[in-house]
Amino acid sequence: MARIKQGVFSWEDVLAQRYQNNKPTSLPRSRRYSAASQRTSKPDTRTEWTLQPQSSLLATLSPELRLMIWELVLGGKRIHIVQRTNRQMGHVVCPQTGACDVCRGGLPGIKDPESSGCGLLALAMTCKQIYSESIYPLYTLNTFEFSNTWSLTYLRPTIPVDFWDAIRAVELRWAFPGHWLPCKDPVKTVYFSAGQQQWVETCRAVTCMQGLQAFTLQLSGSWFCEPVEKIPVFLEPLRELQLRHRWKLQLPRQPYYVKEIRNIDGDLRKRGIECLVRAM
Repeated sequence: MARIKQGVFSWEDVLAQRYQNNKPTSLPRSRRYSAASQRTSKPDTRTEWTLQPQSSLLATLSPELRLMIWELVLGGKRIHIVQRTNRQMGHVVCPQTGACDVCRGGLPGIKDPESSGCGLLALAMTCKQIYSESIYPLYTLNTFEFSNTWSLTYLRPTIPVDFWDAIRAVELRWAFPGHWLPCKDPVKTVYFSAGQQQWVETCRAVTCMQGLQAFTLQLSGSWFCEPVEKIPVFLEPLRELQLRHRWKLQLPRQPYYVKEIRNIDGDLRKRGIECLVRAM
């Protein structure tokens, strides 16, 4: 990350500071108590609730049936993570019908009920018991899609660590204007250098996700047009990503990449980068 010099502001400085200034506020750190203080402190009641015999849903149905309901209501979705005004993170549930503004590179509609960020959380916020039963399926059974590398690193400190580690499927679309690769063009170098820390931080966040089972990196054709030999350099920060099944790399469907798929796949394997290469 470039340091901003006193009285000197380059485009690299502006981009670097923009990344820092747009970061959302992190969750407050939980206090660490000593053994003596824990004996005198009050017990944590956030996950405790009283029985509700008046509720047919909670009192009549078994926990197994309720869990099936939560999974049907909350699971199997594609969730776009977006940043809103005032450095707030939000989500948009993709309709997966081809009419999604976010999928087409736009911004979510203001009148979209899911765009308010409370659509999926409405059920969990009903009461403590439903929250305790339904919050983890929300993270484990959905695919989280990030259209900007900044959004992924921004989301991580805004949710509890155990929720972050519960995420199993992530899709990342490379939409940042420039990336970290060697370049002699002075104009491009500004973007590459400014994007270096964001990309490395993003890869570090992905490789540290304990529950991750599926990861897809989609490189947009509008920005990514690098020679084959540079792709391993770009993917080097993801070397430590080792999943049960190889993660997916989707290159732009250009004749150049289509012809070189086998060479790219072989070169990445030699370098210890375990991914499945496709041109889409």
